[in-house]
Amino acid sequence: MLVTGAGGFVGSAVVRRLVRAGTELWDGSAVERVVALLRPGGSSARLEVLTADDPWTVERADVYDAGELVSVLRRVRPRAVVNTALDASVYSGGAVGHAPLETLFAELAERGGERIVHAGSAWVLAPGVALDESATVEPRSPYARHKAEEDELLPSLGERTGVGWIDLRLFNIFGRYEKPSRLLPYLVSRLSRGEPAEVSHGDQVRDFNDVDEIAEAFALALRAPESACDALYHVGSGRATTVRELALAVAGVAGDQELIRFGAGRTPDQDLPSLVAEPTRARRVLGWQPESSLEERVRAAAEWWLARLPPTAYGHRHEELLR
Repeated sequence: MLVTGAGGFVGSAVVRRLVRAGTELWDGSAVERVVALLRPGGSSARLEVLTADDPWTVERADVYDAGELVSVLRRVRPRAVVNTALDASVYSGGAVGHAPLETLFAELAERGGERIVHAGSAWVLAPGVALDESATVEPRSPYARHKAEEDELLPSLGERTGVGWIDLRLFNIFGRYEKPSRLLPYLVSRLSRGEPAEVSHGDQVRDFNDVDEIAEAFALALRAPESACDALYHVGSGRATTVRELALAVAGVAGDQELIRFGAGRTPDQDLPSLVAEPTRARRVLGWQPESSLEERVRAAAEWWLARLPPTAYGHRHEELLR
């Protein structure tokens, strides 16, 4: 069992889930060891909770270097791969191509591998609510175009190689270990210090999901029967929540909501007014749905970030904020 992009936000959550809670594959066999594939020089900080006694190992390779990736795949010989790797240059329009995906399919077919679970993105879609798998694809950024191209490539690679695939199209994600510059940790950091937090207008409608619950969707996709393969699944709660509502929920844990300056922050050029899943297929076929309410997950994530900030960041309010 191999996870690419294992040092990233989603990939590391998948590794933690598979290592700590275990899972079975589609035929009932247990995943005995998880191989976390990190890029050379990449940080493993998001995997800090795992120990040498846990059933996992680390490999390092540049997935965009076919030779390095093939070498790892031939050593590990995984039956299944969770693919979350992405070159950061994609966000700025870097033309990195899709060689890693092509290599994964070709090598799994050659070595007897049987399934790839791929991390897709809802940002490929045109805006809307109750978006099911037939929703219009309308990528508006270099990142979204890259992910849309991957979605289009999966069926042909699967047909050519005979390797089964499951494409999990992920809606908005928050939680432990996300980049500190993202909305939730940014709000926690600013509000806990009693400092103003400048954000966008906050009227965008989103489908927010905790990264640990997203990781569960990957575990279920590995366990799903073969009949679930060669299909796209929208992984989201289906609950419409505005950015403003999320920010106010964070403020309920981290500080004074009056410190949030809506409209003072920059709104991204490719921002979408709404992006909410219709997740019936994922619930029916994979058995995935959020186990906790959004409010519970936001509180847990905000408290996790509060606990990681140095006490000097919020002085005497430390104990009060963690109650």
